[in-house]
Amino acid sequence: MVRDAADGPVRFGKSGPEGNETAVHTEQVYAFFAEHYDHWAAALNVDRGAWADCHWGENLMLRGSLREENLHVGDRFRIGEALLEVTSPRIPCFKLSWRLGQPEQFLGQLIASGLMGVYFRVIEPGSIGPGDAIVREHEAAEAITVLALSKLLHDPTITDVDVLGRVLSTPGLGGQASGMIRKRINALTDGLLMARGRWQGWRRFMVDDVRVEAEGIKSFRLRPADGGPIGGYRAGQFLTVRLPDEAGGHVRTWSLSDYDQQAGHYRLSVKQAPGGRASAWLHEKLPVGAEVEVRPPAGRFVLDRGGFLRTVMISAGIGVTPMLAMLKAHAERGAEAPPLLWIHCTHSGRTHAFREEVDALLDKLPGAVRRIFYSRPEPDDVLGVDYDFAGRVTAEAVAAMLQESYRLAPFGRALELTGDNADFYLCGPPAFEQVVRDALGAGGVNPALIRSESFNPAGAAGAALDTPERSDISFVGSNRATVWLKDDDATLLEVAEACGIDVESGCRMGLCGTCEVGLRSGEVGYVTPPAALPERGRVLLCCAQPLSAKVEIEA
Repeated sequence: MVRDAADGPVRFGKSGPEGNETAVHTEQVYAFFAEHYDHWAAALNVDRGAWADCHWGENLMLRGSLREENLHVGDRFRIGEALLEVTSPRIPCFKLSWRLGQPEQFLGQLIASGLMGVYFRVIEPGSIGPGDAIVREHEAAEAITVLALSKLLHDPTITDVDVLGRVLSTPGLGGQASGMIRKRINALTDGLLMARGRWQGWRRFMVDDVRVEAEGIKSFRLRPADGGPIGGYRAGQFLTVRLPDEAGGHVRTWSLSDYDQQAGHYRLSVKQAPGGRASAWLHEKLPVGAEVEVRPPAGRFVLDRGGFLRTVMISAGIGVTPMLAMLKAHAERGAEAPPLLWIHCTHSGRTHAFREEVDALLDKLPGAVRRIFYSRPEPDDVLGVDYDFAGRVTAEAVAAMLQESYRLAPFGRALELTGDNADFYLCGPPAFEQVVRDALGAGGVNPALIRSESFNPAGAAGAALDTPERSDISFVGSNRATVWLKDDDATLLEVAEACGIDVESGCRMGLCGTCEVGLRSGEVGYVTPPAALPERGRVLLCCAQPLSAKVEIEA
């Protein structure tokens, strides 16, 4: 943001300097230190006179003994008539490097130094003028310093969830810093869940409950026959199940329809498909007490709990099962969960599975919107109560949804966005998914924001990879190492995130190229063919898995 210095006093209201337009990602007031101008002009060999006041985008230029290392989150200062509270360090983006005429690599040097300035929020409005004294009225001496917070935000090796949680609970912490910490906590938690209780190969599970969810749909609760804990999983993943010999020994994958980090069981919800031998056996002959064999949870169609855009879940029929798990994981985010739009299509009330369970969750989410389509409603189905629209989810219905706006406040500042700015999750029959996907594309939705269980770029089908049973993965740039296991079925991006390594990523399907990094040694393959293969010696982490016993990655 380009600003000009004021000759006289400026009034600072609750939203910052009056008449000032802030960027979406900033706090109310950005302060920079006059001494930093001298430091960076010398470090970058720039004529100090070439930088006029406000060149770094600050609202306030401060001079004196205050620095990032002796400012704490929650400290309060009286400057002129206004009372300001420290919230966080500056979190620079590439626009600053452009402003300074430096390459983007300069941001790494800037972040490492910690000499980036500080954000304040306005506690008591008032005028601030040139030469006003800076008086500390409250020192939050036990809180984290601005310098330490800056290092924590940008140091991917800090992977202790308890440490991050304590910082997150700091009174007065700024919205953008809070969002960054929450995103890392969510990624680390999901990584820990994936690693918890894992096993290799097949494991016997006992059916301890069977429940009818709707016409043709039953849920089966599975507990480990050995009495041990279950393996952790991410919302949206599936189980691979092998039925007993008397059931034909069929191997099938079914989505997990529940999400509970503390649960000691899995829940599978299965529709009896016409002519389906495995599903028919489950529905007709699988009793409580019977045993089946199960491989660890797998799958890359999972909820990203680090986003801040509205989450839109669109399903049809039995496609609701992974969506229900995602809905529960989304609700776990509590007050910081982004807005939610839930869209589901089924024949009628008789086939509407999990209606009460979903409604109870939506009622707990402020601003959540429910839209239920019944393609063949029955006389006792009540419009406006049981369902919202008669008919299928059409391209016209999707287009109307995209034209609607919604509000959110990702970093404390309220925004109004159009419906195409959202994270979309689709699950249903192929024809249904194609109609929705085409309508979203026609409405201008970025394909990188659309995730589904079946979709592959350009219709390409991913071939089964000849991966090893295990591979030693080294992230040489972060000095971290781990072991990849075939049974986990994780991508190299998921492995990196589980190690606490912050890798830029967007689509997670090989479309955007954001996660491309150097491949120092080893061989990799792609579970989903990327839109464009990277050059030799490079790898797209989001859809890659190892093909050799050892892989070294420059991340």
